[in-house]
Amino acid sequence: MSASLGSLPGSAPLEQPTAIEIMSCFRSPLLPELFARLEVSPSYMTHIWPAISTSVDTAEFLASALYLADMSLDAVESVYTPISTRNDLLLSIADEELVKIEAVLDVFQYLQPQVLLIGAALAEGFEQPVVGGDGRIEPRQQRQRESQHLVTEVPRMISEGVLISNVAKTLQLSEVPQIYGVLAHWPAYLEKSWSELQHLSSYPEFRRRGRALYYYARSSARFLSEELHADPEALLEAGVTGQEIDDAREIVESAIPALAMMVMHCSAMRLALGYNEREVIDR
Repeated sequence: MSASLGSLPGSAPLEQPTAIEIMSCFRSPLLPELFARLEVSPSYMTHIWPAISTSVDTAEFLASALYLADMSLDAVESVYTPISTRNDLLLSIADEELVKIEAVLDVFQYLQPQVLLIGAALAEGFEQPVVGGDGRIEPRQQRQRESQHLVTEVPRMISEGVLISNVAKTLQLSEVPQIYGVLAHWPAYLEKSWSELQHLSSYPEFRRRGRALYYYARSSARFLSEELHADPEALLEAGVTGQEIDDAREIVESAIPALAMMVMHCSAMRLALGYNEREVIDR
């Protein structure tokens, strides 16, 4: 596969992708938190984006990401039986509000595995001169589900509050995960859901499955359709500063294990609401 990430002679220089461009690429109504954090390394983003966006826009990439979602659901079902059902939640949450929550969770169900797959490729990119290139370049078609996501109202993150602070502290994270920050707009739901999910991370099997999801994502990076050249040597040659490289690497390597866990938390929330259908795996 071709993988030229620099400007061709006589061509316009590459530009840092905008939030709108990133959201459009992922068919998402919100900017994934990984890319929001990487804005501190604009030259790095400019360098990696052509290969990343080309790979995201393939059918095989989406299938791989949705397979991660299925792996997550398998892992969650092996260790977690919801106590609160949808009917229980309706005792304290209006039906129309729960419908909004379900729509937001479906956005995260679809988006987080895609970002995990890309983040894992970026993590691999810091350690290898070439990542990807083995995937098929079959264009990704717009799905009805994606069209629905693009018109789903996803509220901004809330990063302050006792419950939100407790989420970050319990998960041993420096920042509130995006999915929890968004769900904080429905405190009655979040409190009920978190009262169960806060204990999941203490289960050895749950942690083991979360690590397995993370490492599977990293091993799947080779199936990106476009080669990614993003090791420190290639980045420096492309004009990315050493500080930007260090910042980007720290962001990626801290965000991806946490994101793998949030993929599983999303699966658990949806399971409690009665969603246990697989995305690509036939049972």
